[in-house]
Amino acid sequence: MPLLAECLSKSLAISCAVIKSRYLSRFVDQSEKKTVLNGVSGRFQSGELTAIMGPSGAGKSSLLNILTGYTTQGVKGTLAFGSSGSTNRKLCSYILQEDYLQPLFTVHEIMLMACDLKVSSDSLNHSEKLRLVDKILDTLQLSYCKQTRCGSLSGGQRKRLSIALELIDNPPILFLDEPTTGLDSSSSLYTIKLLQGLAREGRTIVCTIHQPSATVYEMFDHVYVLAEGHCVYQGSALNTVPYLRSVGLHCPAYHNAADYLLEVTNKEYGNFTKALAKAATDPSWRLGPLVPVVDRLAVGVPVSPPAYDSNHNDAIYQGHRKEVEPLTVTVKQLPAKLDQQQHQQHRPSEFAKLLILMKRSNIQLYRDWTVTHLKLFVHIVCAIVIGLLFGDSGINATKSISNVASFLVHILYLWYTTLMPGVLKYPYEMNILKKESFNRWYKIRTYFVASMLTSLPVQIFFSIVYASIVYAMTYQPCELERYLMFTAVLVLNTIVADGFGLFLGTFLNEINGTFIGAIMTCFMFVFCGFLIMFSHMSDAMRGISYLSSHRYSFEALVLTAYDDSRTDLVCPKDEMYCHYVKANTILRELGVVSGNYLFNVVTLVVHFVAIKVVGFWTLKRKLRMG
Repeated sequence: MPLLAECLSKSLAISCAVIKSRYLSRFVDQSEKKTVLNGVSGRFQSGELTAIMGPSGAGKSSLLNILTGYTTQGVKGTLAFGSSGSTNRKLCSYILQEDYLQPLFTVHEIMLMACDLKVSSDSLNHSEKLRLVDKILDTLQLSYCKQTRCGSLSGGQRKRLSIALELIDNPPILFLDEPTTGLDSSSSLYTIKLLQGLAREGRTIVCTIHQPSATVYEMFDHVYVLAEGHCVYQGSALNTVPYLRSVGLHCPAYHNAADYLLEVTNKEYGNFTKALAKAATDPSWRLGPLVPVVDRLAVGVPVSPPAYDSNHNDAIYQGHRKEVEPLTVTVKQLPAKLDQQQHQQHRPSEFAKLLILMKRSNIQLYRDWTVTHLKLFVHIVCAIVIGLLFGDSGINATKSISNVASFLVHILYLWYTTLMPGVLKYPYEMNILKKESFNRWYKIRTYFVASMLTSLPVQIFFSIVYASIVYAMTYQPCELERYLMFTAVLVLNTIVADGFGLFLGTFLNEINGTFIGAIMTCFMFVFCGFLIMFSHMSDAMRGISYLSSHRYSFEALVLTAYDDSRTDLVCPKDEMYCHYVKANTILRELGVVSGNYLFNVVTLVVHFVAIKVVGFWTLKRKLRMG
């Protein structure tokens, strides 16, 4: 099953990879130093499809995470890739159990963008990339749904698409975490057949699997079974029954060998873990059962145990050996050593990846109507309603307190409508980012900058639309300078809220982030200086108020409306006395220092930069901790 078009040979090549591990252990509970893997060792060959099996809690996922480098803390032992003994994992790809994909992109679009991120234009031009993508989709039977959005794909299609995305740069080693979970029997069988075909092209493919059917189990070239952190079997799937018989365990006829093996590891027939772990050190169980015994003796290779047929009946005891048509496979033999510098030159620069990620984010923003179209509509409607509610409070001296209160409404509205989407958005984005950054599609900082550069213009535009409507409808001073000052404050308030959304979304889960975000907003609102003036606060509380972003936004808006020698406000003719005709009366009673606008704006900028830096740190921390 040839996978690659001739255009791929210009950029990357398969390197025959062998993974060796010796005596790996991992401590996951630092308080009690629980050993999850204890002295396991093995060898995963190129051209083979390997299954890591075992009951729940046996250490399957732990071993896979160690092999991929997903887990590095608390690990002792050695791990080598290739005949040179390299420890470089950069030629590996890891496909997680959950298929996190961008739901708003079609299969063809997401494949082409992944190709742009992985292969530079110097290696393949656009037409060659299209040919490569079409060839991979055709091989994985995804051509008929190439124009289907990822959110509408079935479970089997999503799994195959996840595999296709990692095949673009043609990794020599492919790890998969339970690729058949959530799939029906037909889709599971097809997925394993696909992986088997990919292994036959010279790749090393290792996957965890929980309880395969008999048909699926016999398709694995190599089975690595764990129980209580020990390796209790490593060998051919077709040698499972003879292996168990060698330690006194007899699999019933017509019984699924995989099911019986898991029953044994679950101690349903007694505790055989130590006996199996000792027997698993014999390398002869790995040899294929169809190699003639005479040929093995001639070359001094240990004789493998007898084979058994598809019904798991020992062929020797049946008086014959099952005849199986040999599988002809073409494996591309390439040097085991792959020059790392040569490999990296085929990747685009981080600046090129930045542009690609910005393009992807812009398309996603446009297609997600809840983020753009609906939010813009809601901003316009709410601005009109608020403008009608507060009326001419901007020039009416009897409504000056209401005008000041409207500033808080603007601040809170823009804060909430920006903060909460960020808290809810990033947990899902984290899953996609975790997968793509771990497989070296791009660096985390590249994604962060691209996300910031695409979201900020949208947030700024929405803020300007909202500010323009409320500024006009509430009859604020008809001066260009004051309008620009008013809009600038609301824009800064919005982007600071976006930064807080990033921080909470990457530091907490959705529920806790929403709760803490609401509580934090309430306290910032209390300390803004309107509900209780600063002169009425104790020294300690006044010091805490300096941490509130709402304080600086509120003061800046008040100064925008009433500072810089503003003309007297209008007192209606039916009013005998208007206390707030003079603008400086409002400033004096609120305790706002005149001429302090620039300080408040600079402080908001500092808050924005600080929360973005903290948000980037929490993003990296979240990815590192998994």
